[in-house]
Amino acid sequence: MTKAKKNKLKKAGPLARALAYLALVVLISGDSLFGEDYIRPNFVWGLWLLGAIATVVGCTYFLIKADWKRVIRQMPVELNLLLALMIASSTWSVYPLQTVSSFVIQMGVTVIALFFAATFSWRQILVIFANTIRGIVFGMLAIAVFSTIFPNARYAFAESENYLDGGLIRLMLGNPNLVSNNYVAAWALIGVITFAIEAAIKKKTRTLSIISLVAAVILVFVSKSAGMIFASVAVLLAAIVSLAAEGKDKATRHRYYHIAWSIAGIGVFLVLVFRRQVFEFLGKSPDMTHRTDIWESVASLIEQRSLEGWGFIGAWVPGVKPYEGLIVINGEKYYQAHNAYLDIWLQLGAVGLILFGILLTRVFVKTWRLGVHHSNALYLWPLLILMTQLVRGITESRFLIGSAMMLLILFAVKSYDPEKLLEENSKKPKRKQLEQIGRGPITRLIRR
Repeated sequence: MTKAKKNKLKKAGPLARALAYLALVVLISGDSLFGEDYIRPNFVWGLWLLGAIATVVGCTYFLIKADWKRVIRQMPVELNLLLALMIASSTWSVYPLQTVSSFVIQMGVTVIALFFAATFSWRQILVIFANTIRGIVFGMLAIAVFSTIFPNARYAFAESENYLDGGLIRLMLGNPNLVSNNYVAAWALIGVITFAIEAAIKKKTRTLSIISLVAAVILVFVSKSAGMIFASVAVLLAAIVSLAAEGKDKATRHRYYHIAWSIAGIGVFLVLVFRRQVFEFLGKSPDMTHRTDIWESVASLIEQRSLEGWGFIGAWVPGVKPYEGLIVINGEKYYQAHNAYLDIWLQLGAVGLILFGILLTRVFVKTWRLGVHHSNALYLWPLLILMTQLVRGITESRFLIGSAMMLLILFAVKSYDPEKLLEENSKKPKRKQLEQIGRGPITRLIRR
């Protein structure tokens, strides 16, 4: 990046960076509180609420100090219409008070995303996420090791017998009903992408990035999440195609894209045809742990209000009809549709689903062009993270709330940054930058 370009975006001060870390902690911890624990007044919920309010107020302050008009203009029209539909749905919602309160939370998430987009460069955002996810990955692995060595240990916050039995999840993320190994694996996969890009763009030591990358890969493996295995395959395919397309003419790029879509289509077809064998191989039931039953229950509600939806609510709130008691499996209540696309249809009707689909398509195209056309490996990060979320949305509804929604809004806005705010193109192609990951002392030791 030239000196002139560096001056286009003021470097964020220590208070803004500290607020960014606090915002991610609030969002990530909030993901696990949006359920039964979220609705019950208790010390943990109260502490989180105070932190969330302070975070949104701080983000609003720094957003106003930054170039807030630019990021507001960069918000896609589909995003604005979707937000408008969320609050408008309170007029026909079956649970209007919950719709309004959920919209307030959604606006808080939006403010945080706009704060990131206006205040930080893509490189700074990656560093903030890398450091935050590093804490998650190493913390989870440390507890996994401890609970495996001491299987009868009991923690003050939750019972923990073994990582694979869910003890780690209960301890780290609180609510065993809403948080599963799929959630842990999602952050681990995001970590794999983030640490790999971090190692590729570093000019000095890459040791910490590579150690973090190895730890994240281990966490993805031991979580045994089928959803994240499919997401990993999708991310790998996207990475291969984007790297292969770099520097090629338009006709060649599009030929690669057609081949990739064909491979993806064949893969999906084979998984559907041989789903029993595939899921048994992955150690899962053919119905993806009762998800088909869940989707049938959700579909029955959609049929009743397919056009307008039942009203925006984000995460299903316990005690609110028609969600309370809708899905009970083996005595355990579930408070999500386990499919973000069905869930948005359920809440905001066909119009909401169409707007959401258009928004995802637009953001995917923008991040794809950024990742392919720019030769700096840094700009692969939003594309590959988005790919993770798109696939994850097939089996989880987390896409619609908290950190996942914040990332979607961030990518939707920041992918429209003008050229002057981007780093200069690298002299090395992205594949050469990524090859640097394997040249450090840690990776040489691993290869031995």
